[in-house]
Amino acid sequence: MKTAILLKFLQSCDAKATPNFPKTRSRKGDNGYTLLELLVVVIMLGILASIAAPGWLGFINRQRVRTVNDRVFQSLRLAQSEAKRTKQQVTITFNPATATDPPTIKFNPPLATGGETQTLNAGGEIKPGTITLVSNAPSITFDYLGNVKDELPIDTSVNPKISRFKVAVAAVNGGGKQCAIVETIIGGMRTGEGPECTTTP
Repeated sequence: MKTAILLKFLQSCDAKATPNFPKTRSRKGDNGYTLLELLVVVIMLGILASIAAPGWLGFINRQRVRTVNDRVFQSLRLAQSEAKRTKQQVTITFNPATATDPPTIKFNPPLATGGETQTLNAGGEIKPGTITLVSNAPSITFDYLGNVKDELPIDTSVNPKISRFKVAVAAVNGGGKQCAIVETIIGGMRTGEGPECTTTP
């Protein structure tokens, strides 16, 4: 008895589905895209990519410069605070980048928290040969009070010439220039950008 009821149910379902079947079936000419449609889409994507690519590369270069300049500024602050904390002088030396190596910072004596040398590559994110680092003196020394121990070098890139220590960071392919500046003998620091960051070693 149960089998007969089941068969009647299945027959009724089949009868209901059959009239709609021809309407839902796709026609032979409706599936897929023509070669012309694909070609138009590819050309449009190429045009959009060529418009967006220079802006994207400029943005990436500015981010690289900002990242390295922030590290330089933080390292100067760290050297100054370490000199105050340990009550001894700390020298920080900036080594420029090469085509195969990123720029580095060397602390003397080595820091208890970060060692002697720090690489300015944002943990491997910034590839060698993409960033330049130039300072108007190879190193700067902070005394036990956090003041600049020696006389600040003369910045010849400005007129009138003033005494200040400056480290400039720039992208090799353009994208702006930023710098970290130690302006006073008591170790006053700030950052700058643009023409102010022109540096002659």
